[in-house]
Amino acid sequence: MGLALGLAAAMLACWTVMRDRLQPGEGWGLQAGAALVLLVAAVFLAGAYPWILAGAGAAVAGWGLWLVRSLSGGMHHLLLERDHARAEASRVKADSERDPLTGVLNRGAWRARLERLAEDTQQDNRPLSVLFFDIDLFKLINDSLGHQVGDECLRAVADTVAAELRGGDILGRLGGEEFAVALPGARRIHALAVGERVRTSVQKHCQAVGEEVVELTVSVGAAEHLGPEEALDALVDRADRAMYTAKDSGRNMVVADAAVPPGAN
Repeated sequence: MGLALGLAAAMLACWTVMRDRLQPGEGWGLQAGAALVLLVAAVFLAGAYPWILAGAGAAVAGWGLWLVRSLSGGMHHLLLERDHARAEASRVKADSERDPLTGVLNRGAWRARLERLAEDTQQDNRPLSVLFFDIDLFKLINDSLGHQVGDECLRAVADTVAAELRGGDILGRLGGEEFAVALPGARRIHALAVGERVRTSVQKHCQAVGEEVVELTVSVGAAEHLGPEEALDALVDRADRAMYTAKDSGRNMVVADAAVPPGAN
């Protein structure tokens, strides 16, 4: 009797919380009503029909246990659906941030990461630098060998550069043959070293793509963030101009913007 009433009370509480999720025909109200009827009967008939009331109590308790088991199965299903929805949302978000050709971050996602890195490095009083680079004579490769070879060149450069970066460095494709790297914790001199490593690695490992000899090179521009007083657009513009200086100076080289934060070595 006590078990049946306890189950009825528990299921009434569950129904109050989950009534929007429970179907009308699942029997929760009937079970609770049967338990209440049994309680009233026990008050008036316990002395006359104890065995009948005991059997009825066991039946109502069994009914309640079956409903609880059904509830646990439904809850498990809901949790699985929730986890699946969260995983799918995470996958869609990750896909939306990636350049579909190279797999690196796209322009918008890279810029969002750069903004977060700027906030973090300013809070921690750490430097932040940026590299811009693009593939030299890429239009000539596209026009002479076709867009499929051009796409393979883009993938090869992205993979080669990614292998040269640290875990916290952020690589993105800005569009066309132009890429960028955010380097948290790196001063201008360190950005120059990373840029040179990127340049030599591309020259060494991107000589051929598939059956085609392409002898890829990149021109790299570097710039160090001047601190909270400098807008990120200005930092990006300085790195971009340094890259074009490298291209105009003969390509396949690294050029760094001369500006450094006050007091930097």
